[in-house]
Amino acid sequence: MKILWFAHRDIKNPKAGGAERTIYEVGTRLSKLNIEIHLVTVNPGNLLEYENVDGIITHRIKGNIKTHLSVRKMIKEINPDVIIDDMGHAVPWFSTWFTDKKVIVFFRHLHARSLPGQVNFFLANIITFVEKLYPFIYKNSIFVTESDTSENDLINLGIKKDKIVRIPPGVDLDLFHRGKKTDDVQLVYFGGLRKYKRPEYAITVYENLYKKIDNLKLIIVGNGSLLNEIKDKIKDKSYNIAFTGRVDYYNLAKIIRESWVNLHFSVTEGWGYSIMESSASGTPTVAFSVPGVVNTINNDYNGFLVNSIDEFTDKIVDIIKNEDKFTVNSRKFAENFTWEKTAELWYKLLYSSLLHK
Repeated sequence: MKILWFAHRDIKNPKAGGAERTIYEVGTRLSKLNIEIHLVTVNPGNLLEYENVDGIITHRIKGNIKTHLSVRKMIKEINPDVIIDDMGHAVPWFSTWFTDKKVIVFFRHLHARSLPGQVNFFLANIITFVEKLYPFIYKNSIFVTESDTSENDLINLGIKKDKIVRIPPGVDLDLFHRGKKTDDVQLVYFGGLRKYKRPEYAITVYENLYKKIDNLKLIIVGNGSLLNEIKDKIKDKSYNIAFTGRVDYYNLAKIIRESWVNLHFSVTEGWGYSIMESSASGTPTVAFSVPGVVNTINNDYNGFLVNSIDEFTDKIVDIIKNEDKFTVNSRKFAENFTWEKTAELWYKLLYSSLLHK
């Protein structure tokens, strides 16, 4: 079988995150099952135009617009059996307009929730309108999504339930594993420093706790538009807060497993990837109860879901007092999710798509 996968980024993109991790983990496993995977994506400018990345044949085209305009050409050139239109970004690929081949839509999350503060009002309205057109653009397609909240979003957009398939992502249980915690309490925030993820709240949480917990440390991992703004907030303070920037996966795993609590403030997610990586490391998470995230935390088991910033303080203290229990339970929770299971579900869906053309 030959698969053509359209996505805005690949795993080597400097801005790669959870969405790109799924493409990589699933794609590499499918390639070992005699499936030819072609990934067409945007070249940020510093990557090879053509490259085999661990079994994923990657075609990179410079410029978002040019990549979208190349859809018809790439379909004709590669001649796939099945096409995957990955909605890591809201703008659809419109593959169904250029082929009668089976097209599967990978719906991550409803972008309308995360747009305020990221793009201007005019653009936000256009993207929100485009999302509402998905049922018409992909009227005969199967939609794959990861969480039940995203499934409900699709139903509210007008997608029939029998056209939706849930495939949760996995987590690397070997890389992310339990280890010794720091002697003094260490909190971690890791992820994009962008508006909808609200990373500035990490400073608020630290300020609410640092006088209550001796030698409290906060590590903020990641880059983004809010980095300098957050640094400016504490430049005259004698806080024990470290900014690492973006780190490689191995150093990230070390920081997470050594930390006592992971902090998560996002407005919405397709799936709590970072929460799963934290759980696998034996590090519980306190997070806002928002779409996507609610699927990755069981209250009082691998962390807590809260509804206000003030609740973070009490829940973090609860975890610190019962660290051993939360460490064990967090790992147990993560062990329910493996990339092998995720790839197997994709494999079955792809072959089912061929049988029901």
